[in-house]
Amino acid sequence: MLFVFVLLINYSIYVNSYVYLRGTELLSDVNYTQGFSVIPACPTVPTECDKAPRYRLYNPFSTAPNASATWIMAQWASHSNITTNGTFVNDGKCRGMQWSTDDKRFILFEDDRLQLSVNGFHEYGGKYKARDAPWVHLLLQQDIGIAGGSIPLSQVNELRWNLNVQLLHMDQHIQPGYDPNLHAGQFPLYMTIQNLVRGDPEYGKYFWLGIGLYDDRVLMSPLYVNGDKGTGSLIYSPAFSNFANVSVHSGNVVHVTGDMMPFVRLGLQAAFERQFLNSTDLNKYYVGGMNIGWEVTGLNNGTIEIGDFSLKQYTAQNPKSYEFNHNGDTEGWTVSSNINTPSNGLWILPVKNNDVQLLSPIFMLDTSVVKTLLINTNSSFRLFWSTNTVGLFDEMDSIVIDTKNNTNWHEHIINLSENINWKGVVRRLRLDPLSNDLVSSFGINYIRFASH
Repeated sequence: MLFVFVLLINYSIYVNSYVYLRGTELLSDVNYTQGFSVIPACPTVPTECDKAPRYRLYNPFSTAPNASATWIMAQWASHSNITTNGTFVNDGKCRGMQWSTDDKRFILFEDDRLQLSVNGFHEYGGKYKARDAPWVHLLLQQDIGIAGGSIPLSQVNELRWNLNVQLLHMDQHIQPGYDPNLHAGQFPLYMTIQNLVRGDPEYGKYFWLGIGLYDDRVLMSPLYVNGDKGTGSLIYSPAFSNFANVSVHSGNVVHVTGDMMPFVRLGLQAAFERQFLNSTDLNKYYVGGMNIGWEVTGLNNGTIEIGDFSLKQYTAQNPKSYEFNHNGDTEGWTVSSNINTPSNGLWILPVKNNDVQLLSPIFMLDTSVVKTLLINTNSSFRLFWSTNTVGLFDEMDSIVIDTKNNTNWHEHIINLSENINWKGVVRRLRLDPLSNDLVSSFGINYIRFASH
């Protein structure tokens, strides 16, 4: 006998009423309330800088109680120390505090945007550095590890960067002797994938997993796999096209996002094959730390702004929500008919005379923890779930959400904890809009998960 569950909801009292699961933020102090601990510059032997006493850049806009700064600023191979004497600026959006020297500039805005500038022409005195000489860095970095909330990567569904990046200025100052193989201005983002199992023979070893956000020599950074002479670790940096479809060279604000877990696996495999690491067992590896900023080997004078910076860890017990806030980004969901993508925070699909199905990416939902789905739509639909990854669905594992031809937007709070078929680990969801003569389109705003 086929049972179809129909859920009717009093929508007016449920809009935005649930606290939903949001994953774990691995970046500490994402609003920079404690400012930055600064490693002094050492132009000749950069490694000596890390041993020197540090100083502090304070956030003048923060009202948080004073505590230790988790953000660290590194000025490797620079010829000057960024000053502690800041000046207030205003870029027309909001106020900021600027710290600068002739070699570099750093601005913290009240809305948590950051600007990092390096003047390679001034740093190198207008002449290209010697081939083997250290090169100038201006980096923001942070330790994460187990203390920062990282768990064994075998337990992680998604490991997702989110940030906005904008190139505000670039002058390459190309001079005689320029060699693109040696001279560049780059702005990468890295995390370390690190063995943190105490007692393991390779405890502490890691590889660099990067995203080449900007490179003055190419519009979109390609795949890069190579050893890092400075640390003796492998660098694995996937092509930038995996994370954005617009080049930072455009000067536009570019939203960069992507799940790093597929590249964790590829990077581990590459590190193993090239004998940088002896194991690919994800149970041993965690996110050890991260850094972002300028690495300048040329005479480049450049400024990049970053904002909305986040690194989220999602698990079967604390999964990712799907907000569809970025134009064209389906967040891994696929639709049976190649029609429309999200725009202005909504995903509108024509359903009249179309057999439309929305299929989730493969993930893990622990049904003993995830008991409620919150789905904001403008019309009726059937929700399917499956414990397999190949997209096989059974009507026994489904419910119908019937809005009775009401096409207003509603948050549907679907409590599945008492449904006998909501069990095990769910690997995929499917939404089938229910169309009729009165409904010509199906719109979805978000899909969220809650534990109660």
